[in-house]
Amino acid sequence: MKKRYQRLAAAALAGMMITGLVSGCGSSSSGSSATEKGTDPAAAAQTTEAGGETTAPDTAAGDSKPASNGGKEVTLWHYFEHEAPILEKMVEEYNSMQSDINIVCTYISREELMKQYTIGAVSGELPDIGMVDSPDMASYISLGVFEDITDQMKDWKDLEQFYPGPLSSCKDADGNIYGIPNNSNCLAIAYNADMLKAAGFDKAPETWDEFEEVCAKTTNAADGVYGFAMSAIGTEEGTFQFIPWLYSAGADVASTDSPEAARALDYLAGLVNKGYMSKEVVNWSQSDSYNAFCAGKAAMLESGTWQLAQFDEGIKGAFEYKIALLPKDKKFASVIGGENFGVCAGSEAKEACVTFLKWMTSAKNNAAWCEGAGKFPVREDSVALNTTWSDDERFAVFSDEMNYAVARGPHESWPTISEALYTAEQSALLGNKTGEEAMKEAAAVINPILQETPIAVQE
Repeated sequence: MKKRYQRLAAAALAGMMITGLVSGCGSSSSGSSATEKGTDPAAAAQTTEAGGETTAPDTAAGDSKPASNGGKEVTLWHYFEHEAPILEKMVEEYNSMQSDINIVCTYISREELMKQYTIGAVSGELPDIGMVDSPDMASYISLGVFEDITDQMKDWKDLEQFYPGPLSSCKDADGNIYGIPNNSNCLAIAYNADMLKAAGFDKAPETWDEFEEVCAKTTNAADGVYGFAMSAIGTEEGTFQFIPWLYSAGADVASTDSPEAARALDYLAGLVNKGYMSKEVVNWSQSDSYNAFCAGKAAMLESGTWQLAQFDEGIKGAFEYKIALLPKDKKFASVIGGENFGVCAGSEAKEACVTFLKWMTSAKNNAAWCEGAGKFPVREDSVALNTTWSDDERFAVFSDEMNYAVARGPHESWPTISEALYTAEQSALLGNKTGEEAMKEAAAVINPILQETPIAVQE
């Protein structure tokens, strides 16, 4: 009965979600991920909507389609950027091992991919395997985008090795499984050690007061150098980077109308108002803020685990960089990220797709994938296979940061909750509203949702 209701509700929910996705995309920077791969953004996720019909996105321009192994073609959609070559290499290895299916990877920008899932829930135009940001999976499960694979997973003993947090994001409220977690990550601070030293600091700031002091002394308006760079874009990336500040101030998603929540937003807005952070952060993706840091235009960066695999190439030895915990107000805080893969509704290769996902997230493969991509494994036994996460001092900081990281959801209305948060953040950073005004507007959206369906407490 529940699944029937989900299908009937899909069309209505899709309309609402498309509206939110389109408004979110409108704030995105034109210098986005597809151009960083050397491809045309339009070709990377080409959609034709005419008379209500939608064509699935084509492979990004410049990508070469690997030779087929003769198996049934299976489509895999993802929004990995720098990690794409590692994913494609794994897929090529799997294709060479068997001939039941031939998996073809297609890169699509995150915003476009989420829109395609929402449209596909109604049109049926979905890939065989789809990637999704972990906090968003519950909403797409409710739309009927992903297949229930509980039966295919029930005898897989490896599930016992998965960390509860990432695995829970693949389940519905009844505990049924719709996907397999691929990686986990969190946020910390990357800082230009040379720039801080020149300003008289021999270590990273630990508190908000110290952080603002470092921002002030490392900002050089004449050279276009800011003390801090982050992503405050009108998408999930903006919410992702805002949440640590919200929780550090003593608030959370369920208390956005509190003085603590207002303080968090006013603090970030103050960095912009004082010139310590560019107003352009409302248009910057995480890749854009990363680029500014690597170019020496920001002394500190709110950085994700995955960027460890990119820093050396981006900085090119121009300066020494280090990783530190995000500064604290009342407490240290961070946020958990990561992606899941699921078999999409209507796939004619459901069993074979599940077999591939199990192979991809075996202990050995999950360890190898996460090391190469600069992420944390989702399996305890994968961590034990590699000393990277303990021996590399950069990873060691992120490992410590994971102790303070909170989850986003899971909640079937997370896209709506997230939109309320990033909308509030943007309105305050642009000077349109005070932190209190912006967060009360967010609370007017979020509180009724959580009163009806609270976010489950994770053990």
